[in-house]
Amino acid sequence: MRRLQTIRTAHQRRGVITPLAAGVLLVVLAGIALIINRLWLDAASLEVTTCIETAVLAAGHEMVSDELIKDQPDYETLMQRAEHSANEALKLNSVAGQQVGIKLTKDENLLFGKSVPVVETGTRRFLQTDHEPRSIQIQTQSPGRIANPVAEFLSDLTRSHSGTAGAQIQATLDNHVRGVRPFENVAVPAYPLAILKTDPSGKHTQTWELQIDQKQGKDEYRYDPETKTVSKGSDGIPEIILTGKPRRGEISDANMQILDFGSHFNTDIVIQQILSGLTRKNLKQFQGELLFDAGPLPVKCSPNIENGEQDAFQEMIGQCRICFLYDQLEQQSGSFEGTAFCTNMVGGRIMAVQRLDNQACEIILQPGVLSSRSVVLAAPEAEASLNQPVQKIEQTVNKVGQAAGLKESNQNKYIYKLYLTQ
Repeated sequence: MRRLQTIRTAHQRRGVITPLAAGVLLVVLAGIALIINRLWLDAASLEVTTCIETAVLAAGHEMVSDELIKDQPDYETLMQRAEHSANEALKLNSVAGQQVGIKLTKDENLLFGKSVPVVETGTRRFLQTDHEPRSIQIQTQSPGRIANPVAEFLSDLTRSHSGTAGAQIQATLDNHVRGVRPFENVAVPAYPLAILKTDPSGKHTQTWELQIDQKQGKDEYRYDPETKTVSKGSDGIPEIILTGKPRRGEISDANMQILDFGSHFNTDIVIQQILSGLTRKNLKQFQGELLFDAGPLPVKCSPNIENGEQDAFQEMIGQCRICFLYDQLEQQSGSFEGTAFCTNMVGGRIMAVQRLDNQACEIILQPGVLSSRSVVLAAPEAEASLNQPVQKIEQTVNKVGQAAGLKESNQNKYIYKLYLTQ
């Protein structure tokens, strides 16, 4: 009888311990699952952020367009192109092995506007506006699951699906340009080419100021950004005719100069710079950078364009690159070489190249717009002069299109830097 009671008691204890052990095991497994879910979500969040950054930069690149230098830029078309490029960029990326299930739509999760300072906090704020937008912001949250089987099982078990990986990213175009600075493996997208800015003597009418700034140049060529080709026809942007030194001419007869950025006018090096840009090694004599906020920059120059250099320019037709402006030239005694005093940078797109009967090289160049990571920016004007509450700034971003206090003097209408600001 006593033995029967002992057996019953043992069976009863087992009945209590087994569910308890199962409960403890379930809690432990749930904890592990939550940790795995957290790690998975963090990884997915990083991937989402990377995807969104790629998309917002793709949109920003579409906003860097020759359209910006036309009399009446078509911002609506630019924003449509930006929306398309951002969505295409998302399609090419994945999160946790799956495509990002996000459709970017203007005014919903893809916003255009300006980055304006907030004096009260010392920070900058995104202000949505379709008038001359310079910033793009993507606000989104990944709507689908993140392909973690443990997390999905627990979500189904608990009927909760709150784990999503979202991102809010902003990119800004800034054209407060001081100069350029190449860095490791990133060259400045520039030609070693200087263009005559002004000629007080009146000898040259083919100057940047007359032909481009005052729009006296002919408009006979057009560039198609879709096909990236040049053709005859008008596009609303004037051209300037650049001419090198003729066979029996002087250095002052030319309105363009080849600049000596460490090439010593060696044709092979000049060709490499035309095709690939300026490297840190090329700018060693300039301390690795070209800055224009401290006055004109003297650079050795030559008006002679060799055949190989002309062929290189021919190969670059349609490509937009940085060029330099000079307004003063000093000829070296007993030589056709000299020194050009460069005052600023512009964007230029070669439309045609030919060799004239007098052996001078002629280049037809149209101004263009480009962005580069190598651009060195000035301190934002707004930090010093836009000392107003953001509410007042919102009121002044109006149909005229200027935020109060923003100065135009140090803005380069051809060269931008595109970077993430949030």
